[in-house]
Amino acid sequence: MSSSVKANINAAVLAWARDVAGYDLEEAARKIGVGAKKLQAWELGDEKPTVKQLRNIANVYKRPTATFYLSVAPIERPSITDFRLLSTATFNRTPALNSEIRHARHRRDIALELTAQLGEEPLNFRLQADMHEQPEALASKIRDALGVVLSSQLAWLDHYTALRTWIRAIESLGVFVFQVKNIELSDMRGLSLSERPFPVIGINSKDSPRGRIFSLLHELVHIALDDGGVCNLRESESTEHHFIERYCNHVAGEILVPKGSLLNESIVINHHSKEWDDWQLKNLANRYMVSQEVILRRLLTFNKTTTAFYNIKHNEYENFQQSKSNAGFAIPYFRIIMRDNGPAYTNLIITAFNNDTIGPRDLSDFLGGIKLDHIPKIEKALLSSEGGVEI
Repeated sequence: MSSSVKANINAAVLAWARDVAGYDLEEAARKIGVGAKKLQAWELGDEKPTVKQLRNIANVYKRPTATFYLSVAPIERPSITDFRLLSTATFNRTPALNSEIRHARHRRDIALELTAQLGEEPLNFRLQADMHEQPEALASKIRDALGVVLSSQLAWLDHYTALRTWIRAIESLGVFVFQVKNIELSDMRGLSLSERPFPVIGINSKDSPRGRIFSLLHELVHIALDDGGVCNLRESESTEHHFIERYCNHVAGEILVPKGSLLNESIVINHHSKEWDDWQLKNLANRYMVSQEVILRRLLTFNKTTTAFYNIKHNEYENFQQSKSNAGFAIPYFRIIMRDNGPAYTNLIITAFNNDTIGPRDLSDFLGGIKLDHIPKIEKALLSSEGGVEI
């Protein structure tokens, strides 16, 4: 039977794929469904897996089966900076996070190839910055480039409108925005690939809409600095990485809640204590469509509260980071596809399909399994104000 046919793979490539995926021997073997000694024998070349077992391996390592027949291991692109690193401990990237980074790069490669085949020039991301710039000046420059006017922002009625608008504004600069769904918030709030053209921002769909908005702007600052990486937005350490994180947080906060506007709010003008009631923070957060923590952090920056009070509230907010707004609601599959791939990339793939540049199989593969009968729904959503990213 074909299921018992041995796969004549390259043992060295098999070992390489496990290492790059981020699995130790025992965990990989468990996920593949074999013993650790068996997997080790395959990696040493003492034994060969069956074709069926190879398919399991490819699924676990997120690699095409053809990869394991190569004579030498592919050259993996340089690892992106990990801004989660603390001075006293090292975070190991999970296999799921490694897979998402590779997936983001793969979609960017597809976009570059399809843009060339369509005879189009990729949008040139022009924002450039360095950390010698005052955060307020850089924030103003970025907001101007995005074309999001403060008066329009203050008129938004809900945070999904805010999220859609910020995503579309960022993608208009030549950035792809993807959303990931299989990563814990403790492992990643956002990531960015700063290569040009088509830099990439990834945000965690497990985060609240307002949390995702802040991550979007935070990662955009990283790209403007040409310093992409994996972030959880912490800034408690004194390492160089966390100095960069603090700077990106400061700029993102200024973009979303400009100093002049916040300090002229009547709630702020008439408040004379360093402690704030929840209703006050909520009122300001709803006005700018950001989290209460972003508001409190801005107040701390302007000496309107204390570090002690901020830390107390920060610990409270950490328990409510994950959005529960969709609990109990069935989400149409085509909207999940649009959310995960973002409007710009989704539109490019469908454009290539409609121009006969790619066929149905590539269309499905490039978008993650979409079926042809979903295409009219996606096209309609792309043309609407919804944009398919409200989940």
